[in-house]
Amino acid sequence: MAGVAGRTVLIAGATSAAGAAAAHTLTAAGAHVIAVGRDAATLAALSAGARGEVCDLSDEDAVAALAGRLRGDGVCVDGVLHLVGGWRGGGGLAGQTDADYRFLEHGFTALRHVSRAFDADVRASAAGRFAIVSSTAVQRP
Repeated sequence: MAGVAGRTVLIAGATSAAGAAAAHTLTAAGAHVIAVGRDAATLAALSAGARGEVCDLSDEDAVAALAGRLRGDGVCVDGVLHLVGGWRGGGGLAGQTDADYRFLEHGFTALRHVSRAFDADVRASAAGRFAIVSSTAVQRP
């Protein structure tokens, strides 16, 4: 985790177990963490040092408003950790239903909005990074 101290990292989809673990780890390493998700109660329970922001990441206008609000607060995001989610059910690609695909598509829509909204910030940072995590384990696509 060397190198994240003092950097601002936005975690998109932070209300998952992976989001909570990432928020805790990054905060402990000295990063300024902005945890973003739809559930205010879950965000409040994250690592004490994280700034929680409630936002529906599948809503383009809401994501743009979040980016504008952060910039208005003088925040420049150095890195984005986007927790997309993954295929449901573990049945592989052939075993996915249209409903399973639509579930995944929601995550990709959020990814598109977040990457567009914070692209300029990440590019402007001397340590800019954008990471996409689609699963906590890669045993089953």
